[in-house]
Amino acid sequence: MGATRIHRLADGRRVVLRPAGPADVTAIARLYAELSPGSFQRRFLSGRPAPAILARLAGLASGVFCLMAVPADDPGTVAGEARYVPDEGDIAELALTVRDSYQGAGLGHVLLDGLAQQARQDGLGELRAVVLLDNGPMLHLLQRHGCALAAPSDDYCVASLDIGTDGGMPGWPPDSAGRRVLVERRGWFEDARNAALRAAGYEVRQCPGPLQQAGRPCPLLTAGTCRLAEQADQIVSGLPPGDPECAAVLAEHQRRWPGKLAAPGDRSR
Repeated sequence: MGATRIHRLADGRRVVLRPAGPADVTAIARLYAELSPGSFQRRFLSGRPAPAILARLAGLASGVFCLMAVPADDPGTVAGEARYVPDEGDIAELALTVRDSYQGAGLGHVLLDGLAQQARQDGLGELRAVVLLDNGPMLHLLQRHGCALAAPSDDYCVASLDIGTDGGMPGWPPDSAGRRVLVERRGWFEDARNAALRAAGYEVRQCPGPLQQAGRPCPLLTAGTCRLAEQADQIVSGLPPGDPECAAVLAEHQRRWPGKLAAPGDRSR
């Protein structure tokens, strides 16, 4: 994404999206410094540090790509920024910051889409976000894009969530050593079943299923494809059977992969 792009937000304001460079680090650090305490905590999982550390957090080290949004009528201000830091293989860690006065206007969605597009152009298949479980806006944003729990929740407060850079569901690590088990259940907490599967050497991903309130239907029903389910060795469905969309997902699993299905309490396969 080398060129600038203008986007109109839900409230009518216009922002210019462009890649950030070294000259923008000071403005990004100022964005961090001007966040409310709650927004800073949700973004950095900590309290606000000294200015020198803020400048370091805003820095653009080698391999980091940063996409920034500036108001069309105030180019000296940063309305938001999104970045990824290469991690391992074709996965990078993403982080996203939106100025308090721009939250709720759809800027996070614009930034995430732009970041995913650039990551895909750079050969990355997935982006991973470390999110506080009380960060409802970020969870909603990732669910809308299509995400899966990739690692255990930390003390029931933080989760690692993966998204695919092509708009579809994420897949599985190419170097998975154990059998791949897809657990479908609401929420992002690591329960005893998941912990037991991981302890037994299984590779586990958890999907919350279709969520109408998140604006994200199941791609298996809409597009006919889901890498998580297609590449799994086993599918454990714990979605609410009374939800019509969840029932449709289970029916599709039964039609396509009856040999993969296991009951929620079954770990024998």
